[in-house]
Amino acid sequence: MKRLCLKVDVDTHDGMRDGVPKLVEICGRHGIPATFFLSFGPDNAGKAIFNLLRPGFLKKMLRTSAPSMYGLRTVLSGTLLPARPIATKFPDIVRATEAAGHEIGVHAWDHRRWQDHVWKMEPSEISQHFERSFEAFEAILGHPPAGIAAPAWAVTAQSLALEDKLGLVYASDLRGGPICTLRAGGVELATPQIPTTGRCIEELLAAGVSDENAVLDAIFADLEGAEPAVLAVHAEVEGGPFAALFEKLLARVIGSGVEIVTLESIARTLERASLPRRELAHIELPGRAGLVSSSSNGVHK
Repeated sequence: MKRLCLKVDVDTHDGMRDGVPKLVEICGRHGIPATFFLSFGPDNAGKAIFNLLRPGFLKKMLRTSAPSMYGLRTVLSGTLLPARPIATKFPDIVRATEAAGHEIGVHAWDHRRWQDHVWKMEPSEISQHFERSFEAFEAILGHPPAGIAAPAWAVTAQSLALEDKLGLVYASDLRGGPICTLRAGGVELATPQIPTTGRCIEELLAAGVSDENAVLDAIFADLEGAEPAVLAVHAEVEGGPFAALFEKLLARVIGSGVEIVTLESIARTLERASLPRRELAHIELPGRAGLVSSSSNGVHK
């Protein structure tokens, strides 16, 4: 590993309000950039409760202590309490984050809706999610995003085909595998995919890894073989109760001589024609409930 990208996903109102400024502060102390993927629309995090019957979901919630990690207001958001706006509520934070030298990308309009239902969404609804989030992005920052990252690493052939029409420099929708372009649903797509490399803190906790040093060792081991490596960070986690652990990880990475760069800076050096063409695949990962999107050399329908 010579280069590392910090891929910061922002999923909730409180993550935007509290976690993003905290992570900007931490990165500022270390003099490093990050790429922040923002959810712009309503915080419907409380609707996760409808997944209780899904295999592994309750176990993950208990092992990660989700209610205490995210807070009661977020756990009830969009159900017993109204859904609050996420990035559109805090345009000054969005602009200040970019002004501090960080990249801003699009994560979602309604994160919870996409994560739970993209598998069955009609193209018209997918298009609406893209349109609303991109309009909000440009209204705040005055320019289009370079990149996008799907909520919960969940994409379909339909969503990718629509994403491919957005004229992006790159996408970061996948877990594992090399930087590539995809074939999905028999269609060859042009947008380069820069995948997330290894596990995030929540996944390690859900898999039963709770000792601080063990978590750090596991994350670092996942990243070591990749060039570049992409670490998934969450504003609600590393920008919240695990901020101190995140600083220890950064110190270890920086101390090993690794350069920390944005995803856009990697994407703009890619020669698209020379990237491997891989098939869209969906896989299970320890510590996660449900499937995530990845790539494969084989054909996956």
